[in-house]
Amino acid sequence: MQVSLAQADAGTDSTPLSLAERGALALAFAASALDGAADSTAFLKALEDNRRVWRAVRSIASHQKWPVPDQRQTAFALGATQRPAVSDHDIHSLVAMNRRVSSVLAGSDLDSIRKRAHYIWEARGRPQGQALEHWLLAEMETTRPG
Repeated sequence: MQVSLAQADAGTDSTPLSLAERGALALAFAASALDGAADSTAFLKALEDNRRVWRAVRSIASHQKWPVPDQRQTAFALGATQRPAVSDHDIHSLVAMNRRVSSVLAGSDLDSIRKRAHYIWEARGRPQGQALEHWLLAEMETTRPG
């Protein structure tokens, strides 16, 4: 599933997400797509989508003076997605880095939201194409006061 920064807050009727939050969401979705790719076609698409997200985040981060991602993280993310053969270790490292950078950009506990979104996805029978809906529901549930 390809998620651009502009699409990351489409369909929300509450306060629009900040640019950093949209970047965080796009990175989190890219990590989930890589982590959950069921076959080689889905994996290659997730890898290409991840590369697009990192290019966008790199460009925006340099203009916005974000503390993350740094040059080393960006070089690794873009380099790992362009190699002819990517190792499992590199993919796991890339997924973890996406989630770390996403968490810093979002300024919230994305791990609990991610876990809740995954639970919602499983509870609904693992439907494809509804990742944004599951994420937003999980975010509402985990950030709801009292």
